[in-house]
This record gives sequence, structure tokens and C-alpha cells, in this order.
Amino acid sequence: MADTNALAALAAALEQFDVPTYDALPEIDLYMDQVIGYLNRLLCRVCRSEDGAPLTPSMINNYVKGGHVERPVQKKYSRDRIAMLYMLCCLKQNLTISEAAALLGGEDTEALYARFRSLQTAALRSLSDAVPAADADEAVLRETALRLSLHSAAERLLAEAIIAALPAADGDAAAKKQKKAK
Repeated sequence: MADTNALAALAAALEQFDVPTYDALPEIDLYMDQVIGYLNRLLCRVCRSEDGAPLTPSMINNYVKGGHVERPVQKKYSRDRIAMLYMLCCLKQNLTISEAAALLGGEDTEALYARFRSLQTAALRSLSDAVPAADADEAVLRETALRLSLHSAAERLLAEAIIAALPAADGDAAAKKQKKAK
């Protein structure tokens, strides 16, 4: 028998999760520790991580060094940088950072974040219907988990192929993907 409380809570959380609008992101620039605290409170509801923290200072430094997030100004991160970090952290659950960055390039951050928010909200809400009923037996739970896992794998495969077909903004995302395939 399923843990009815956990499944009901998950269904409710998926249905009710509200990705902040761009304007609801911090208006003032934040220091790294403030960014990490703010984003980890958001990300822990939609991202899994092995060590409990979806975002760490090392990750931010690597994203900046890799050119995926603009350098902070006087050690402070603007709303655009916070939005980009949020999107990268969500996408890195299924993609490499280079693949995620390839999807997030070439567009105004505010417009990109609005589109990302809309797509993420729709994806989370659609999954709330996939949560098994509270009285589901083990066979139903296994079947549902298997179906979701297979869909996830197939969707990732297709996403990777589409990303590889995109013109490389930085010249390396598609090239790396093609090398990996060989």
C-alpha cells in the first residue's frame, strides 16, 4: 500500500507550486550566500539533489567561469542572474549544463524566464494527475513509476537530439554532443 500522506502531499505540491514571476524575483542585487538561500528554498520543491542543496557556491562559480551566468557586479547577483541560475538548476536535473545553456541563450532573460516559468508550471501541473490514488496497490505504483521513467528517458533522448540540432551559440554545445555520439 502506498504512503497515502506522501503521495497526496506530492500531488498537492505539484498542483500548487507557483514559480515566481520575473518581477517577484528579488529586486535588489544579492550576495552569493543570499542567492543560494533564496534559490535553494525554491529549488528544493522541484529539484532533487544528493547532498540536500540543489545549488552551492561551487556550482555558481562554475556557471560563471563557464560563461553560463554573467559575472556578478561587486559580488552581487542581479535579477537576470538569479533567473538564469534558477533555470540552469532546474534543467540540470535532466541535461548537462552545456545543453541547458544552449537552450537558454539568445533571448532576453526576462522573456526567456517568463516562457520557462509557463512551461515549468504546465509540466508540474500535468504531473499532478499522474500521481497514483492514495489507495493504489504496489502493482499500480510500480507501473506508474515505470511509465514515468520510460517517458522521462524518451523525452530526454529527444531533447538531447533537438539541442544537438540547434546552431551552437557558443560553438561547443552541439560539437560536444556530436563528439559524444561518436
